Amino acid sequence: MEAELTARADLLGPAPEGPSLRIGLLLPPPPGTTGLDPSARLAALHGGLQGDEDQRHFPDESFAHITALMTLHGVNDLPGALLLCRRALKPGGRFQAVFPAGFSAGLVRDAFLDADIAAGGGVPPRLGPTVDPAEAAGLLQRAGFQEPVAEVETLTLRYRTLADFARDARAHGDSGWLAARARGLTTPRRWALAEAAFAAHAGADGRVPVEVQLLHLSGRAAPTASG
Repeated sequence: MEAELTARADLLGPAPEGPSLRIGLLLPPPPGTTGLDPSARLAALHGGLQGDEDQRHFPDESFAHITALMTLHGVNDLPGALLLCRRALKPGGRFQAVFPAGFSAGLVRDAFLDADIAAGGGVPPRLGPTVDPAEAAGLLQRAGFQEPVAEVETLTLRYRTLADFARDARAHGDSGWLAARARGLTTPRRWALAEAAFAAHAGADGRVPVEVQLLHLSGRAAPTASG
């Protein structure tokens, strides 16, 4: 992921001199980079500031480069978070972000849906909503970014069981943040139903292909400061 971000940053051209901000601390930020993460645990682990991405933590024009790594898909107010990122950039500063979007983990969603229907009692939300990649460039424009770019990278991950997927999601901090989620999925009956629905899509190797769409965003602050 770091190598991909660096390669994409090189394509964006030079940024003004100044400090950098890393939002999302699944990985340690580069030396000398300010870190921000909504998780108190990750912020403490990597020496960053704990705080939500859609809240103002820094004065305007504080950073030459801002990178949001695998975090903006969980923010309550994505347009607001993007606006704050643009305001925190120095004139001409660069912004990059990557996070899951589109119809990621479709087979996992289907397995949960099948389990809820079979168990009865309605179909509550199980996975968080995702951004439509077709709308992403417009969100950057609304936030005031110049040269907005939105690109989708599709990864196919293969899992033997739904539990393996759940462990990966938990390790990436992508479990439990949906406030409206139901709390009953892990009852033995519901989980067994979901596991069986998931396993039905296994290939010849016994693994289930789970597609994840990663949305790459980039933009630049205007050469002169704007509100």
